[in-house]
Amino acid sequence: MHSAPSADRVLLSAGRASELKLPPATCNNAIRPATISSSSRVPPPSAHSRAKSRAPQILSWLFPKSRKKAKPPEMMTMPPTAIDRGNVSQLLTEWGALSLESLKKELAEAHAHRDAALREAAEVRSSLGELAAKLVSVEAYCAELKKALRQATSSPSVSRRSTRSAEASRELPMPVSHDVMVEGFLQIASEARLSVKQLCKALIQQVSDDAGDGLSDRLNLLLRPYQLALAGGGAGRQCSKTVLHHLEAVMNQAMYQDFENPAFQRGGAPRCLDPAEDRRRSFAAFVALRNLSWNEVLRKGTKYYSEDFSRFCDRKMSGVVATLGWCRPWPEQLLQCFFVAAKCVWLLHLLAFSFGPPLTILRVEDGRAFDQMYMEDILQDRQQVQSPCQVKVMVMPGFYVQDRVLKCRVLTTRSAS
Repeated sequence: MHSAPSADRVLLSAGRASELKLPPATCNNAIRPATISSSSRVPPPSAHSRAKSRAPQILSWLFPKSRKKAKPPEMMTMPPTAIDRGNVSQLLTEWGALSLESLKKELAEAHAHRDAALREAAEVRSSLGELAAKLVSVEAYCAELKKALRQATSSPSVSRRSTRSAEASRELPMPVSHDVMVEGFLQIASEARLSVKQLCKALIQQVSDDAGDGLSDRLNLLLRPYQLALAGGGAGRQCSKTVLHHLEAVMNQAMYQDFENPAFQRGGAPRCLDPAEDRRRSFAAFVALRNLSWNEVLRKGTKYYSEDFSRFCDRKMSGVVATLGWCRPWPEQLLQCFFVAAKCVWLLHLLAFSFGPPLTILRVEDGRAFDQMYMEDILQDRQQVQSPCQVKVMVMPGFYVQDRVLKCRVLTTRSAS
């Protein structure tokens, strides 16, 4: 009943019907029939039925309904949760298809990095094992040297020569005692032996790194008299101990040449004519160069620290180059190994001439009968030393250290019966 007046107003304003008058409502809700200009008279419908029948048509004419797109049948029947689930599943499927290959690639790279890390760890573990074994052997060797030194110094039966040498050395105004000097000489001798061995390893490694520089042929030429040769293809990693020891013998022969001379050169003269002053100068030079490092040499050169040491390095470098017959520029790592070896040998010479009289080097020639008192076989077991054998080659020289002997190391062969 409240919608009829609004509908009538809409009809009057639209002008689509002639004058239409609604009778006033009575108390008993009786509606009188309206008078229409047409001659025919029909029973008027109620206001409620007219509003109900015409309002939707008029409203739809004034406000046409927007056409909605028809939804697919399956979308109309699927609930929202099912639609969301389908979209998520499709997205996950597409994402998995795109990233599967990249994940496989990353996994393969991770496996490759892991394998490389495991190989490096195995190499480091192997190197640490070798270093530990070498350290144990060096410690045992030093313990034997200390024990022999204590026995020799405490023994009452000492030769006259060793007694005079000890007394003369104690009379020197040295800043350290005689025993400290002996221990220092044994330590430097061990460092010198290890440094020459490291130099030989660096030479063999240079053959492995740069096989086309002719060094391999030079080394094989040096090993030919011993019927040995470097292994082909990665010789630096597959070199046997026998080949390494024979190469050490060649290098030690060049490094320790003219060790007996006070100037460490053929026909050289001592620094000072006074023996005591010459010993003091030798020991002072030893102390000054003991801690000289490779980095300091790179910055200022050897001549800045000692002209004698600089000339010694030049002579030994020329001798090694002449022995190898290899005149190409040396890489820095190889030069550093040579510097360490030359420094240790030079320090050993300075300390040997700090004693009075100077300590004497011990050499043996090839073919001499093996003597356990003065020689040590590197490769042979101690149980096999009793069997008759002779020196094949001297690997490292020895020294007469006052009243005892630092044995030279040799390679032996069975004596011809």
